Amino acid sequence: MLIPDVTGLTFPQNIYRSWEITAERIKAIDKHLDCIILQDDTFTATLATVRQFDTGMTLYYIPVKPLWNWVQQAKQQALSEIVIAIFAYLYQVVQVPFYTEQSSYLHHQYHYLDEMINEDMENDEEEDAYRREQLDELYTLQNAGIHLLRQISDPQQLTNMDTLVLNYSKAEKCDNDWAILAIEFVQLYNNYPDRSFFDHIRPDFCHPEIEERIHADQYMSFYWSGNDCLQESLFCMIDSEFQEAGITDEPTAVEVFDTLTEKKNENFGFETRLLALINRLCQLLTHHDND
Repeated sequence: MLIPDVTGLTFPQNIYRSWEITAERIKAIDKHLDCIILQDDTFTATLATVRQFDTGMTLYYIPVKPLWNWVQQAKQQALSEIVIAIFAYLYQVVQVPFYTEQSSYLHHQYHYLDEMINEDMENDEEEDAYRREQLDELYTLQNAGIHLLRQISDPQQLTNMDTLVLNYSKAEKCDNDWAILAIEFVQLYNNYPDRSFFDHIRPDFCHPEIEERIHADQYMSFYWSGNDCLQESLFCMIDSEFQEAGITDEPTAVEVFDTLTEKKNENFGFETRLLALINRLCQLLTHHDND
């Protein structure tokens, strides 16, 4: 890259113009790469590049209702153990929030739904029956969630994950789609044993001045179901809130150029594999969401 010509400019205009030209040239080479000046622990100002991963404006909501149905069926014990192990990895390592945790975004959404339904005391018989159905569903999802969260929080699930998945894949009656998916989750865990999706979420680098933003724990979470009497109201609430947001927090790679380094830019290999696996997981679960 040619050195920017800032002849005739005085300090600090020459510094600013040098950065401006450099940023334009970098953007011309790679439209996904931004050049910024930031302050770190060593330097008052240093040059850095920022690359953001595109999550595709997708909700990565993992339904747990199918698993709740399977754990109550003896014939589905082997499959439910595999899914619990996958959930345990996603919850304990990837740190995907669970909807019955009081700190989670979806916990607040379900709680708000509960309040709205209880406040809607119309005397219409048909509406009253639907309201009772919704309240029953809220009761079930809460109790099921407490039970399942206890299971996927158990560290032993991760300890046994490799063996469990290997034994399932060798069983005569295993489901090939689930076996392959589980093996790929194990491989991801082995390749990135301590990596969370939230490790590279850096809202301080991407438009920190914007307050109304979609946080990562709002678009990635375990939830109850996408096929029940609550889902329409739930997603209407979420869509309405997200439409007010000006930006989405996504994984961000920052490379600082205050010293020479051999470290390469983050290529988001983990995030790419993870989100693809979560999509496949959701597809398999959704297929059984109405069982």
